[in-house]
Amino acid sequence: MRFSRFELFWLAELQRQRDVSDADQQADRFRLTELDAKQGMTEQLLERARRSAERRKDTQHIGRWQQLRRLLTLIFALLAVALGIGATQAVLNQPQPISLLFAVSVLVVPNLIMLLLWALVAVRRNRPVGVTASGLQLLEWLQRSSQAHELGTAWLSHVQQQKLLQPLMAMLSNGFWLLIALSSWATLLLYLSFNDYAFHWATTILSEEQLHTFVRLAHYLPELLFGATLPELSAASAAANFDNTAGRWLSLTVVSYAVLPRAVIFSAAFLLFSLRCARMQLDLNAPGHVATVRAIEAAQRPTRNVDADSGREHESLTFRYASEGKGEVSLSLDFEADPNWRGDENYLGVVARQQDKKALLDRLDKEPAERLEVRIAGSLTPDRSSLRYLAALAARTRRLTVVLVKSAGTTYLKQWQELLEQHEVTYVDTE
Repeated sequence: MRFSRFELFWLAELQRQRDVSDADQQADRFRLTELDAKQGMTEQLLERARRSAERRKDTQHIGRWQQLRRLLTLIFALLAVALGIGATQAVLNQPQPISLLFAVSVLVVPNLIMLLLWALVAVRRNRPVGVTASGLQLLEWLQRSSQAHELGTAWLSHVQQQKLLQPLMAMLSNGFWLLIALSSWATLLLYLSFNDYAFHWATTILSEEQLHTFVRLAHYLPELLFGATLPELSAASAAANFDNTAGRWLSLTVVSYAVLPRAVIFSAAFLLFSLRCARMQLDLNAPGHVATVRAIEAAQRPTRNVDADSGREHESLTFRYASEGKGEVSLSLDFEADPNWRGDENYLGVVARQQDKKALLDRLDKEPAERLEVRIAGSLTPDRSSLRYLAALAARTRRLTVVLVKSAGTTYLKQWQELLEQHEVTYVDTE
């Protein structure tokens, strides 16, 4: 099965969630050496997610998910068209002459009210509402399986992380109402073109001044956009061309207040969605991804003997500390071994890439820290480069503390303890 880029990122998020929840996270990191090391880490994670999906037969569930999504889209589209046609027929089936105020209130006002509610509610929510929420619930209900629930959870997490949810909800909501407006307008044009209808300005409780105010407000956009002519509000409404003018004005009012606003918002949302899809990136420091990245790097690293005690270079290292510092800083070196751990506001995250390590040293050069806490996984080899970097960090803080994180596969904890004691570096072990 050929996946789109959106689906690949979706699968990567599904795989990440499985890595986090799986007690044996190494179980699914199969054949990592077969990944193309020339590709970027993001592309390798996407390829791993694709292979894992094929092995687990997730492709069948995604295929069924997409088929149901297309079916629901068609059903919602037909429903919108039916509502639009029904609204126009409800207006034109009124006893003639038909009230223009009634026609506007049925064909335009509900659309404007729902547009306002969407702007007040959906734009500020980072969770599905309205048509989007209904569609997701129907998808999971129709499939009724644990795999469908996993896919739905991963899909929602994916679009939230990539900031795709708001433009997607805008497309669905405004697309639904755009179809209602278009079908309503098309039906109105069809009936007015081939049938004879009489119109008039009618009201029971509004005063003449209130009627004039409402009509002038409604006439603003049709006049601005299309130069529409306003049907006379006086007794001259019995003129021969009044019905023709009224029909044209009503159709242009529907276009101005129902069709065009929805079309503009839908187009803008589609453009924003496309741009964000093209710029999607994986957070390599997210729980689940960070351990896999480490495993891929280890699997693709050229074979060599690694011995924490080989050579005597570490004995020549000198840990000197800064004479002054300000504030507290904490970080995880290379990767965070505890996926459930969350740092405080002073936590900088995982510092793994060379440019990130250099940037941190440059930052501490400008403003040394009073206290610096470095979290190191006990499964990491205490090699020369790690010790040199710790010595460099020590020179930029008044107090350095190393937190040795225990996890499954911890093999170098004792070597770390011996080396840190040798250099008189304060350390603590996690339970």
